Order: sequence, then structure tokens, then C-alpha cells
Amino acid sequence: MESPDINTSEKLTKVYVFLLALVTVGLPLSRFVMSISQILLLLMWLFTGFSYKNFFHGFKENLKTKTKAFFSNKAAVVIVSIYVMHLLGMIYTTNYAYGLKDLRVKLPILIFPLVLSSMPKLSYKDFRKVLVVFIISVSVGITLSFIKYFNGNYVDVRELSPFLSPIRFSLNVMFAIVILSYFIIYDKTVKTPFKILSFLLILIFIYFLKIIESITAIGILMVIVSVFLTIHLFRLKSLALKISILAILVAVPVGLGIHIYNIVKEATTVPEIDISKLDKTTVNGNKYVHKLNYGIEDGKYVGVYLCEKELKKAWNERSKLDFNGKALNGDKLKPIIIRYLTSKDLRKDSAGVYSLSEWDISKIEEGVANINYITHPGIKSRVLKIILGYERYQKTGDPSGNSVMQRYEYLKGAFLLIKQHPVIGVGTGDFEDELFNEYKVMGSKLKKKFIFHPHNQFVSITIMFGIVGLLWFVFALIYPPIKTGFFKDYFFLSFFIMIILSMLSDDTMDTQAGATLFAFFYSFLLLARKEKKTLYISV
Repeated sequence: MESPDINTSEKLTKVYVFLLALVTVGLPLSRFVMSISQILLLLMWLFTGFSYKNFFHGFKENLKTKTKAFFSNKAAVVIVSIYVMHLLGMIYTTNYAYGLKDLRVKLPILIFPLVLSSMPKLSYKDFRKVLVVFIISVSVGITLSFIKYFNGNYVDVRELSPFLSPIRFSLNVMFAIVILSYFIIYDKTVKTPFKILSFLLILIFIYFLKIIESITAIGILMVIVSVFLTIHLFRLKSLALKISILAILVAVPVGLGIHIYNIVKEATTVPEIDISKLDKTTVNGNKYVHKLNYGIEDGKYVGVYLCEKELKKAWNERSKLDFNGKALNGDKLKPIIIRYLTSKDLRKDSAGVYSLSEWDISKIEEGVANINYITHPGIKSRVLKIILGYERYQKTGDPSGNSVMQRYEYLKGAFLLIKQHPVIGVGTGDFEDELFNEYKVMGSKLKKKFIFHPHNQFVSITIMFGIVGLLWFVFALIYPPIKTGFFKDYFFLSFFIMIILSMLSDDTMDTQAGATLFAFFYSFLLLARKEKKTLYISV
């Protein structure tokens, strides 16, 4: 019995679409599903499209036909060259264990272009089905996050990303917003109820990005919106509409800048205090300490109305954790208690401690140093953390625990290493060893649990493969859409902007979730469709 021809079989097309959709389920929800969906796609690619009467001959001819289709697709070959570059980097490396691990993580960069370039192209109807499943999957992830958020069952907003790192999950959320926007604005086949639902989902998704304090995601989203507004600006004939779009392009970033400036000003500017006029003792008659050099928390002096004697006694009566010990996250407990009371505008004495609820006590024990980090997460909370981290870095030189200061430290070490190996880098396997050793050589005060990669994909590529590798990497990203004309496609251009900007602030391809997101959507949007959706026409 002959197997159906993959080019004509409706059933096999449905299976293919199902497996592509399965990938999009895994992207925001499950690493296991990410992996199994790729395996199934590869198996389908290998074992469909030929007659089983003469299995070995059919398999051989099928493989020959599909690999020929792949190699004839220059865009696909260039994408895969990124993976080949990592293979070549194994030639001059010493840590083969790490190198093999990195090759395994980046396998999607080989699999998706190979498979999608040599399978039948999807109609827009099937293409949209895959995108809708992706949106549903992102919605499920966000729903689980909101359950945790509204229950207050978290210490750090990063815990609100249920299955992936917040950075990876926020990229999924961003692209879901892009897709929903297309359905609302451009897709004339989408009915009004679904457009309304899409609009509501966009608002919910943006709110989610706010509460997980993803300034990077919000910034990238603003860039994407600005690009499309600019494109429409040049196409419009109405002067009034042009002026309106220009006003939006100027007002939004200016408004956000003013908002952030006001947050910084409010957080770092405290009212003048005459210490001589402050209360000298607590209600129990114990002496207060008033020190203005203890730092500022939410625009309030941490070191005023401080009675450590009462604070210690009251805390030890209310908590099983010792005042001079550590919180459950390993940080020193005393400064956390003092900062938390300050953020609630309470005095640091027995009255202040007994004003705390059991919930407050539990959050302090978990290591929460500011109530606003839990009750009002968002841009303000994120900015406050950056300010605190910067002040700490200035005083101690220790960037540990603050993502912005850590990134600065990572880049310092990365550029020192690049100077030592500028042409072809250190190779695939020695990347992490050499970088982490450089942190030690430069005398970094990074704590062990905060030692990571540079958080910049282009810098990581340069460490591995030098300037030569960086130039090829940039070429491999830009050439495929230029060759195929997909820089004019709404979906691809949006994803390209998103992924490139994410690579400037993170090692997007150095984790399974990031590598799969990049490889799948880059290949799916570029290679899997019969037609592109240009910026100049609607569906």
C-alpha cells in the first residue's frame, strides 16, 4: 500500500499544521513540548512523501528530494549556517562537554529551516491556525501568572512567569500582541467579535508586561509600533492624520521619559528634615537613632526613627527567623526589615513591627525588602530597584542581585576577553570557562549565583567566534529576508525587530526556550508560507 503524497494529502497537511501548532504550545508553556514537537516534525519530514512498497529506496529518494529542496533554498541554508558556525567552533575548543551542550540547545536552528524549507507551503488559513494556537497558549500562561499574582503567592515578580524565564515569556507575549494587532487592523476575514476579543487580549497582555516589570519588552513594543506608524505616515495623504501620527511618535516616548524622570526624582529626593525637631524616644522611652546617611527608600530616609533594640526584640517575638540571621532567600534579614518598614512609612521600633500583618511578616521572611515590589509591581518598582542597585554598586562595587548593574559587569568582562581573542574567538566549548575566568581576573565582586553570560547575543557570538563570526552572524540574520523580500512582510518584520532588539539585552539563543523561539518563528514566517502579508496591502 502506498502512503499518501505529502503534496496532495489533506490528512498529512493537517498533521503538519498540528505539529507546527504543537511547537507554539511549547514555546510559552513547556520545554518538553518544545522538544517532542521538533522530534515529531523531523520524523514526519523523514517518513512521509514516498511509497512504502520499497521502503529503503523510497526513503532514500525522499531524503534526497527534500535535502535538495533545502539546499536550493539559499535563505534556509544561510540560517542553518549559524548552527554550522557553532559546529566549526568545536574544532578549536577544549571543553567539549559544554560545546556539545550548546550544540544541543541550538539544534532548533538546524531543524526548523531544514524541515520548513522542504515541506509544502501553508495557505494563509493554515498559517493563521498556527498563530491562533500560539495566542491561546500565551493566554493560558498569562492566566496562570495572574492567579499567582492576585493570590500574592510570590516574592519576586520574576516568579510570575510560570514555565520560562520572564525575558523569554515576555517575548512570547510581545509577539502575541503583534499577531492580535494584525487580526484587528489588517485581516478583513476576521469577524467583529474576534476583533473585540483580540483588543481586550492586547490590553491584558500589556498589563501583564507591566506587572512583571518588563521594561525591555515594553520598549521593544514601542519601537515596533513606531516603525509601523512611520510606514503609514509616508503612505497617508491627509495632512491631519500625518500630524496626528507625528504627535503620537513624539508624545509617547517623551511622556514615558517624563514619567521615569519623575519616578527617579521622587525616589531620590527627600524632604528637608530638622533632626532636632524629631521625636527622641519611642513610646516605650527607648532612644531613637536618626541618621541621614543610611540611604533612601521610596523617597524616605531609612535611618530615621530607628530603634534597633526594640526592633530586634519585637521581631524575634513575631518571627521564628532571628533578627540578626538571614531571610529564606539567603539575604541578611535586618536590612530587609528596616527597608520594608520604611517602604510602609512605619517607624523602625516595636510599634512598627507590631503594625505589620502576618502577611507582611511572611513576605519579609521570604526576603521582600519593599512592599511595593509585591503590591505595586510595574515600571516604578523596576526603576526603584535599578536606583537601589546603582547606589549599591557605587558604594561597594558589588553588582550582585541587580540585573542592570550585573549586565554592566558582564560586558566589562566580555570586552576584555574579546580583546584577547579578536579574530576567531575562543570557540564554542570554551566560551563559558573563559568568560567566567575573566570575571575572576578583573576582580569582579559578582556572587557565584549571579555569574552569567554577557546578556547580549552579539557579544556572546563575538566571544565565541571573533569579529569574523560576528560579521557572518549579522549577515545570516539579514540576508534571508533581503533575498526573499520578507522585510516587507508585517509578521516577519515585527518578529525581526523584536528578536534583534532582544539580542541586544539578552543571550536569546543560549537557552532552549530562546533558541526555539528564534529558530521556529524566523523559519516559520520566512519559509513556511505560500504568500507574505506586505505592509502595503491588507488581506
